[in-house]
Amino acid sequence: MCSGTAGPATARQPLALGALSGFCIAVTLVSVVAYAANFLTHDRLPPRTISTPSIALATGTLALLTCGMRRARRLLIMICCGFTALSVDRLAHSAATDHVALAFLLAASAYAVPAWPEVKVLLSRGRASAMVERQEHHAGLLAGELHDEVLQLLALTRRRLDAARALDDPDALRAAMEDASRTLDEQAGTLRRIIATVSPAAVQGLGLAESVTSLAAQVAAENGLVVDVEVQGDRPHVCAGENGVNLAVYRVAQEALTNVVKHADARHITLALACRDEGISLTVTDDGRGLGPNPPRVTEGYGMQGMRWRCEAYGGTFSARTAGAAGTVVRAVFPLRSCRRARSS
Repeated sequence: MCSGTAGPATARQPLALGALSGFCIAVTLVSVVAYAANFLTHDRLPPRTISTPSIALATGTLALLTCGMRRARRLLIMICCGFTALSVDRLAHSAATDHVALAFLLAASAYAVPAWPEVKVLLSRGRASAMVERQEHHAGLLAGELHDEVLQLLALTRRRLDAARALDDPDALRAAMEDASRTLDEQAGTLRRIIATVSPAAVQGLGLAESVTSLAAQVAAENGLVVDVEVQGDRPHVCAGENGVNLAVYRVAQEALTNVVKHADARHITLALACRDEGISLTVTDDGRGLGPNPPRVTEGYGMQGMRWRCEAYGGTFSARTAGAAGTVVRAVFPLRSCRRARSS
């Protein structure tokens, strides 16, 4: 299934393989738990007949999908062969198959130590695929915004200048040049906004509280909303090694405000930022239409998933719920464990 000279693959293929790998890993873990429970209860539970072939099938599929990780593939093949022998033994009741299964599983146990680094990569493939999908989504949004807004207006300005030049009318050419100058100024602002979205330099220059306050003021001015900012604690944190947390909090605030503007139909937003030594918490509340009758995890789109992933990447928590009769409350908490360790040492 894997070759040394892979052809050009679409972006969906690695994502589909990552999803299949995650499913196989989940089947393997559930089947191992069921097999262990049945073994400890002396075959009093029925799942053992199903769990052994399930483990063999799932690990065999993972071995086929595991490209470039030879040790992990060998380990999976050993496990697959061992549980295949156990599956056969459930039907044949032969001592020889028991010995074969035991040999493969003992070899797998011994080989698990050198193969563990590659196994860890395999286990994290599902999260990596999700992050790739998230990055592709943002790249598509960026390309669409550049094409629909910047490129289209620049092309329209070029056509207007060409039409005015063809008329050989100085007044028409002057008016077209003035219009082009205004368009260029507007698109320069658009490009600055896109650049700030991709890499917000304000976080490094101003600090977290000032950056979030500036972001809220910008959203309020551009969309005619009332955005109140409440900051508790003067300093984002005292550990220089936690700079990535600042950017993650800023991104969550940015995405939450964007969701309110696009989907909530709200008029008033409250953004509360609490910066303490033990962690940073961000709460964004609006008076819009809320999340609807479905649970938030069911209706999550890319924006909500991105906020959740950023929180989980730093060991934090994320929640989104409907606030009473209307509106939404989004809350993200980022613990600063490494700062506590640095201060204690």
